[in-house]
Amino acid sequence: MPRRIIVSLDFGTTFSGLAWAETNRADYQYVIEDWPASTSSARTKSSAKVPTELRSINNGFQWGFQIPATAKRNKYFKLKLDEPTGSTTDSKPPEELTQLYLSFLYKHLISVLEQRLSASVVNDTPIDFVLTVPAIWSNSAKQKTEKAAVRAGFKGSKKIHLVSEPEAAAIYTLHNLGTSSLQVGKTFVVCDAGGGTVDLISYKITRLSPKLEVEEATEGTGEKCGSSLLNQRFRRHLKQKRGGEYWTDDRLVEAMNTFETFKKGFTPRGEPLSVRVDLPDDTSLGIRRGRLKISQTEMATEIFEPIIIDVLGLVREQIRMAGGTTVAAVLLVGGFGQSNYLKERIRSDVGITPVLQPENGWTAVVQGAAMIGLARANANLARVYVSSRTARKHYGTELTVSYDSATDDSNKKFWYKKWNEYAVNRMFWFVTKGESYPENRPSVIDWSFDIPVNRGVQTGSSVTVYVNDRDSNAPRYRNDNTRRVAKLELDLDRFTFTKKLFSRKKMMGGHWYNCFKCSIKATYESAWITYTLMLKGKCVLFLNNAAVFPPPFCLFFFTGPKSVRVFELLKGPL
Repeated sequence: MPRRIIVSLDFGTTFSGLAWAETNRADYQYVIEDWPASTSSARTKSSAKVPTELRSINNGFQWGFQIPATAKRNKYFKLKLDEPTGSTTDSKPPEELTQLYLSFLYKHLISVLEQRLSASVVNDTPIDFVLTVPAIWSNSAKQKTEKAAVRAGFKGSKKIHLVSEPEAAAIYTLHNLGTSSLQVGKTFVVCDAGGGTVDLISYKITRLSPKLEVEEATEGTGEKCGSSLLNQRFRRHLKQKRGGEYWTDDRLVEAMNTFETFKKGFTPRGEPLSVRVDLPDDTSLGIRRGRLKISQTEMATEIFEPIIIDVLGLVREQIRMAGGTTVAAVLLVGGFGQSNYLKERIRSDVGITPVLQPENGWTAVVQGAAMIGLARANANLARVYVSSRTARKHYGTELTVSYDSATDDSNKKFWYKKWNEYAVNRMFWFVTKGESYPENRPSVIDWSFDIPVNRGVQTGSSVTVYVNDRDSNAPRYRNDNTRRVAKLELDLDRFTFTKKLFSRKKMMGGHWYNCFKCSIKATYESAWITYTLMLKGKCVLFLNNAAVFPPPFCLFFFTGPKSVRVFELLKGPL
C-alpha cells in the first residue's frame, strides 16, 4: 500500500492535542509535545496538549502557551459552538475563534511534520485527517467544527473524518489494557471526562484474535459537566460570596490561574486554596495578610460537589445499562478523568466495580483517533474493530402510505385525491434508540416518488429526516418530540429520463406520472450518518434545503443513468 500520513486532532474545551502516524510504521502514534511558548528564553513548552486559548494583541493573536499567565484571553469557545443562540461575550463568534485557533494548530503541525519527515515528504505524501467531536453534540455543532477545521487547513487528501471522542478513547484504552485483562464476554464502561463534556459508552469484548473485536453494549450517554464547569462555579463563588465588587476581570485572571492548578490535585484532606488579594484582613471572608483562603470543605461543597454528583449519576446509569455487576471495570480517561478525587468518588459510589485510570489517559482520545485513521487507510492496520454500535436516537422519515384500518388511527387518515383513496402520514425509522446496528451496514427504507410527465409541478421529490431522542419507543406517527434535522431534495434538473429509470407510467388525479421506486440507505458510523438514494442500483443526488435547515448539507449527485459523482456527505450525530 502507498505511504500515507494520518493526523488526528482532538479539539478540546480547555486543551487540544495532535498526533500523527504513518501507514508504513503503524505501530506507534506520535503525540506532538512541543509547543510555541511565550518568552524568547523558553521558545517551546513541553506538554502532551496545548491550551485551547487565544489572546488578541496589536499585531495579531497569541495562542496556547504563548499567552502570559496573567493576561486576559478567549477560552471555552468550543462549548459555544453547541449553544443554540450562538450568543457570546467574545469579540468574535465561536466559529471564527475556532477556525483561528485551529489554523495555529495546523501551521504548527506542518512545521513538526516537516522537521521530522522533511518538507518534500510532507508535500508528496497524502495526508488523512481525523477530527474528534463529543458524542453528545448536536449535528449543527459537529458541522461547525468540521467546517472550521477545513477552513483552517485540515483538508487532507480525503474528506476529513469525524469520530466520537469516547469511541476514540475506547479504541486506544482497550488496545492497551493487555490481554490478561481482556476476556470474551467482559464489558467495560469508558468514561471520557474532559474539560467541557463527560461522555460514556460501554463495550463488550466479542473476540480476541486475530484482532480485538468489540461491540457497543449500550447506547452512549453524557452531559456538559466537564472540569470547565468547576472554573465557572469558582468564578461565580468569588463574585457572589468573597467580596464581589473587588473581583474585576483583571483580578479574576490571577485567581482563576491559581484555581486551575489547584483543582488538578484537589482532595478534601489537603491544604486550603490560597489566592493573593489586595484587601484588608476580614475573617468573615477568609482574608488575612493579603491572602484569601478557602477551606477544602467549602471547596468540596460549593465548587466540586454539584459537578461530581452529575458525573456519578452518569456512571451509575451507564453501569446499570451495561449489565450492573457484569461490568469488568470503569475506564476513566480525559483531562478531568485524571483527577484522583474524581476517581475515588466514583470508586466509592460504584462499590465492587474497579475504576481504572489507564496510562496516558489524557491523550487517549487523540491516540485512539490516529488508530482509527490508520484502520480507515488500511483495514489490516486495525487494532480494535467495533463490529456494531447502539443508536442514541430514533432516526427516520415520514412517508405517505395507504390507510390501513387494522393498524392505523382513524383520526390520522385523510383523503388523498391523487390516489383516490384514504392515506396516512406514517413514520418509518432507519434506526431506533437502543437498537444495535452493524458497522457500515446501511439501514434501508423503500421509497417511491412521482414526476409529472410534462415536468410541471414536482411532487414527492424530497425526503425529510427526523430525529427523536425523548420517546423510549419510536412513535408510529410524528409527534412533538420528533423534530426535523435535514431536508434532502432531488436535483430533478440533472435527471436523464429514460424508460430504464422509472418503474411505470401511471394516471393519477387526472395527470400522467413517471413513477420511480427506489430505496433510501442510511449508513451509521462513529460520528456521522450518510444518506444515499439508490435508484436502479445507482446513487442519486440529494440536495439539502439550506434555507430551512442550516447549516447546509451536501450529498450525492446523479448526472445520468451511468454517471455518478460523489460530493460531500451528510453527517449527523448518533
